[in-house]
Amino acid sequence: MNRETYRAMIRGLIATIIEKEVVLGEADAKESVLTILDLLEDLDLFWNSDMEFEENAEHLQRFINTTREKYTLGRQ
Repeated sequence: MNRETYRAMIRGLIATIIEKEVVLGEADAKESVLTILDLLEDLDLFWNSDMEFEENAEHLQRFINTTREKYTLGRQ
């Protein structure tokens, strides 16, 4: 994996989350979005654990945390 591939992969998954929200609505997109968020975290931990591909990983983590919060609020 190289930096360009990593960044394209992350951007593609984020775009997929956004598109699912727009097309399906938040309620219907919820399960898919949470799955993609798990995948984003896993891929970032695996490929970018040493910050080789993305030095500003906190932006991705902030997106993941904010989006996860939105979809898990009220969920017990």
